[in-house]
Amino acid sequence: MAQWRMLVAATLLFFAWKGDALDLPWPPDGGGRSVVEPEPETLRWVENVKVNQMLPKDRLYLADLYDAMAWVITRDRLRTAPVLKTNEDFVRFHAGTLQLAIDRKEVGKYPGLGKAIDQVFVDCLGDDVVVLGDDEHDILIAACNALAWRFSIHGG
Repeated sequence: MAQWRMLVAATLLFFAWKGDALDLPWPPDGGGRSVVEPEPETLRWVENVKVNQMLPKDRLYLADLYDAMAWVITRDRLRTAPVLKTNEDFVRFHAGTLQLAIDRKEVGKYPGLGKAIDQVFVDCLGDDVVVLGDDEHDILIAACNALAWRFSIHGG
């Protein structure tokens, strides 16, 4: 359980401060805010995530959140003993991050958004329990990057 808290905390730290007060490189390549356009195949995973009616600040908030999640997944896979071993582990990590990052009063602000986001991960990895190897980590990172693109102002 302590590993979960550490992984969620890492996501939130990188997401919340993004280089403002912490001496952490953000994004990891050192540039400013930039989300690289995903491959067309990956963009298909997120096409049902409706963003046009969202406030720009909410879109950017979620773009930054999923960008941070991709970064944390990238770092976790390099660990000797990764925290994310299965897609069930990812589901817990994703849910924990959202619970801490989204104010309770904001939940449901955009009907269907949560289900659409969850469906992205089901579409890319399936709903059966799978062990996360290199390919599955790449898929999760690509899905988070696609969500970051979709939520970014130029992605919808």
